[in-house]
Amino acid sequence: MEYFNKKTKERYTSGQSITRRLEGGKIFSGVPTAEQLTDWGFKEVLIKDYEPTIVDEREARIEEIHEQLSNMDYLTSKFIDGEDMSQYGDWQEQRRQLRQELRKLE
Repeated sequence: MEYFNKKTKERYTSGQSITRRLEGGKIFSGVPTAEQLTDWGFKEVLIKDYEPTIVDEREARIEEIHEQLSNMDYLTSKFIDGEDMSQYGDWQEQRRQLRQELRKLE
């Protein structure tokens, strides 16, 4: 059985050993179950030589942008609270560009 993770572009073949850092800093090393693979973002693919499509790549980029925006939410909260944001550079412009790219992709 073949699996593919759109976000990380990783391939996995059943029976292989895999090492992953889990939430909380724990390390998994061994042969994962199908449930673990699903939890880690892998999906079963039927074609052995699966290549991601343009749609797959677009969806992966959308997920990546959502994650980046989510990671910047704390900056927005600090800004709203009136804190000094000079140490974070031009974070507002970066956020604006990410949102523009997201709108184009969606």
